[in-house]
Parts: sequence; structure tokens; C-alpha cells
Amino acid sequence: MTGEDLAAIHQLIALYGHAADSDDDDIFDEVFSEDAVFKSRASDRLLEGRQAIKAWFALGKPPHPPAHQTTNVYVYETADGTVRVKSKFLAINPDTGLPRTGDYNDIVVKTASGWRIRERVSFDRFGGYSFQS
Repeated sequence: MTGEDLAAIHQLIALYGHAADSDDDDIFDEVFSEDAVFKSRASDRLLEGRQAIKAWFALGKPPHPPAHQTTNVYVYETADGTVRVKSKFLAINPDTGLPRTGDYNDIVVKTASGWRIRERVSFDRFGGYSFQS
């Protein structure tokens, strides 16, 4: 991978949050490959294909958090050439209004249109705990 690839992948991961928070579902075309898979371990949800992902986010807020933030993006290539990305997320639980955190584990691919997420697995760490004593 080149420095340009790394920068483009970081931009891709950042764009996901904007796509998730936008009313313009066409942004997802710039984020996910057509054959993308999105697995949520918290809800046991499996979305297969970009159209299914777009339909899920079209449900609006709620059930989705009012905003999506991604941090700690780490890009690496495995011995077989697979490009993976680990990152953390922070969102507000729409049911409780409390913070929710977790991890994304992605596989990204370089397409003719640029880098896209082919597989995203989401793991919740904290689903909306109050940090007050």
C-alpha cells in the first residue's frame, strides 16, 4: 500500500459517518462495495449487499443514533494481501440518550472507483451506560 492508499482508506472510514448521518443515501455508493456485508454483533443483524445497507440506514433516527463518530483508525495488510481496518466508534444510544461505544473490523478493497468497505463487523463495547456515580 502507498501513502495515497492509506490516506484514501482513512477518508473512506471518515465518510462512513457522514453517509450514516445524511439523508442522501447515495453517499453509501462511495463507502461500500456493491457486494458488501455488514454484520452487527450487538443485534445479530446481517445485511448483505449495498442496497440492504442503504435500506437499513434509511430507517432514520431512531433506530439509528443521531450521529456517528469513528476514531483510532488502524490500516494493515495481511500476508495474503487482504487490507483490513480496525477502528472504534462512539455514538449516542437513541433509546437512552447515553453514550455507546464499540469496534469496527473492516475488509476494504480497491475498486475502479476507489477504496470501498467490502465487509464491516460491528461489536458493541458499552451499549449506553451512565457514568454517573
